[in-house]
Amino acid sequence: MARPISVGNALVADTLTIVYTVPLGYFAKWTLMYAFNGTGSTKHLTAYWFDSSTNTNIYFLNESTITSKEFIRIDGGAYVVLEEGDQVKVQSEAGSVISTICTFELFKKEGI
Repeated sequence: MARPISVGNALVADTLTIVYTVPLGYFAKWTLMYAFNGTGSTKHLTAYWFDSSTNTNIYFLNESTITSKEFIRIDGGAYVVLEEGDQVKVQSEAGSVISTICTFELFKKEGI
């Protein structure tokens, strides 16, 4: 049975932020991401899936632009499966005021 989790962050500009880490003994479906630009000008956002099994940051968004006072929503009915130890990381542009909301479905691994 899945346990839904939403995580909100007010990002520190130009700082790589770990939004979520999948706990030991679980896997997660990353189903939704909102990012809101609260600044008075267009800013960009980069998001990564950190695959702990290969120690690799995989771009999900690469300097995706968000206009002033607008948001982007990423869902599309698709999802990314994250294994234990995997992370979602985001970084906003210098001088930005961006907040994010990510939603995950958390599942306990079988036999644990």
